[in-house]
Amino acid sequence: MLKYRPFEMHCHTRHSDGTFLVPQLIESVAAYGYAGLALTDHNAVTGLLEVTEELQRKNNCLVLPGIEWTTFYGHLLVIGCDRFVDWRFVTPDTIDEALQEIRAAGGIAGVAHPCEVGSPLMCGCNWEFRVKRWDLMDYVEIWSGPDPHASAKNGLAMPWYDALLNQGYHLAISAGRDWHGPDKPGQIPLLTATYLGIDGDVTIENAKAAIRAGRTYVTTGPTVDVTLKQENRIYSLGQTARPGPASVSVRIGMEERSSVWAHNEITPQSIRLVHNGKILAEQPYNGKPVDFSVSLVPGWLRVEVYGTALDRPADSIALTSPIYSADLRDE
Repeated sequence: MLKYRPFEMHCHTRHSDGTFLVPQLIESVAAYGYAGLALTDHNAVTGLLEVTEELQRKNNCLVLPGIEWTTFYGHLLVIGCDRFVDWRFVTPDTIDEALQEIRAAGGIAGVAHPCEVGSPLMCGCNWEFRVKRWDLMDYVEIWSGPDPHASAKNGLAMPWYDALLNQGYHLAISAGRDWHGPDKPGQIPLLTATYLGIDGDVTIENAKAAIRAGRTYVTTGPTVDVTLKQENRIYSLGQTARPGPASVSVRIGMEERSSVWAHNEITPQSIRLVHNGKILAEQPYNGKPVDFSVSLVPGWLRVEVYGTALDRPADSIALTSPIYSADLRDE
């Protein structure tokens, strides 16, 4: 059975530049109601040696084995490889070969904070790899940090990502706190979550499959359920419908993990459909499911939820990976 589960997709421990002990990180993630986390220390996987079945079972929190390739040309989140893939000699012009190795090792790859400040202030944090085979990339971290609107880099990441979609690439989205250490006592920050549409049990393979298939959305709190109906067929995130008339149904959930985010005064106010980078339709949200009648052209369609957060009006509080549309001759 397919169910969307919340994950924290970007974390660090003392095995790189974090202050978390590995058990402490897992306990902290579980305390915020996540079903799992991606352990992505910089150029290190030694923290995974401290991850045990007992620790995951005790906290009801799955750990996805990962690494953040930290280079002079950008940071790449690599999750679930069955063997070591060497990052040390990758150059802007050999990134495609590296992505092929990751794919061959059973892993998935995602661009971390692509529009972060780069050289000379933060050398290597900005994405400068010259990827030609974007079909070998699985996702893009469009929200980086605990508060997605606290940094200009996230505002820049969205058009950067949309430009790739407009070129015909299929890429899921993620959010990552880039979490390095424990919160201060009494501190409950605004947190994002990446929901993965997991088919079956919460396992590493099923989590990777969800990202590969584009079954993800990011949120600062409320859950988002999206279905697109066309004739007698139902499509969901990551799938490909046909151009032409369609109905889109969006349902917002306000209960899951509400103890984590409700104090931040997050309130959905409107739901927007973005089609090929342009607003296709928008309706106010009044607590009930919202239905749209639309006509699709070849490309992509995303659902965006807008509302208040931390008393700020008109913030995007949730975004989905796309549903795509294509003619038969384009497949």
